[in-house]
Amino acid sequence: MNLDRISYRWWLLALLLILAALAWQFGGAFLALVRDEQALEAFVIRLGWLGPVALILCNAAQIIIAPIPGYIVQLTAGFLYGPLWGGLWASMGLLIGSISAMWLARTYGRPLVNQLIGEGRLDHWEKVTFSTHPLIWFILLASPIGDLPYFLAGLAKVSFLRIALLTLMIRVPGTFVAAAIGAGVIGLAWWQIGLFACAGGGLLLLFWRYQEPILHWVNQRIHQRL
Repeated sequence: MNLDRISYRWWLLALLLILAALAWQFGGAFLALVRDEQALEAFVIRLGWLGPVALILCNAAQIIIAPIPGYIVQLTAGFLYGPLWGGLWASMGLLIGSISAMWLARTYGRPLVNQLIGEGRLDHWEKVTFSTHPLIWFILLASPIGDLPYFLAGLAKVSFLRIALLTLMIRVPGTFVAAAIGAGVIGLAWWQIGLFACAGGGLLLLFWRYQEPILHWVNQRIHQRL
């Protein structure tokens, strides 16, 4: 029995329950805010500089410790600040979080990484930490395995600059796309927002269902290079 997989399933279930409770409690007020652009603009103004700082910190924290999918923070950033500034704040959080995760892993070593990502997952990708080949890290960062590559990079001898540049090239464009989608929510009807949420949840479930063959394919590509 894979205890790591059970643990992550419980995290996912807890996250879905929390989101459902929040939607039940605040869904009406949220939809009212979405439909009223003037009210939304006033809300953003009231946030002041705390809004961007909070978004940057949230997107950084979700990489290191929080079981929150990054696209939720990125969609929120676009919704509040538009595709350009929302994408910029979310990207800053992405870079800060990725380098912080790498620094923590390199500073405190395997014991900390075991606690953060699980010993089973670390054992599975152990061989990656012995390589600095840029193509391997490109494949890892482009694959749908979340933020695991940043912790592995911290244990490896790959440079911080290389990981930062690969993140800028591979993941930052996706952050701006998510922010643009979040910004477009303003013009959607309630049923369209619900449809978009269902589509996102469906993609997440599909990956969860077929994660083994996906991870097997990624693993094969990487081990061929190793």
